[in-house]
Amino acid sequence: MRLQLVLTTILTLFLMLPSCTSRRTVEFLGFEGCPNTPELRKLLMEADPNVKIVEVNLMALSTGDYRLGWGAPTVLVNGKDLFSMPANENGNVSCRNWSEGLPSVDEIRIALKEMN
Repeated sequence: MRLQLVLTTILTLFLMLPSCTSRRTVEFLGFEGCPNTPELRKLLMEADPNVKIVEVNLMALSTGDYRLGWGAPTVLVNGKDLFSMPANENGNVSCRNWSEGLPSVDEIRIALKEMN
């Protein structure tokens, strides 16, 4: 009976571990030559100085990688665009068209909170 209690406790703690340690994955998609890449990176870091960013060079990805569907720069949180832009199906590397300009620090901060 005592062994069963110990095993149940260990299993419960093991199952709780991912929920306590899981964090969102924030990927910053870019490549050298896209003019908005450094500026959006700066705005993202201002919006959340503690965010751990995974830098992704679109030019280094293999054909068929799902991240090739977005232009540079793009912020993905857990594989989804921070501003709900759908991926392009052609998978060509390109610069992203921010027709209304880059988002502000506040807009990025709000979007990050909504993605939690």
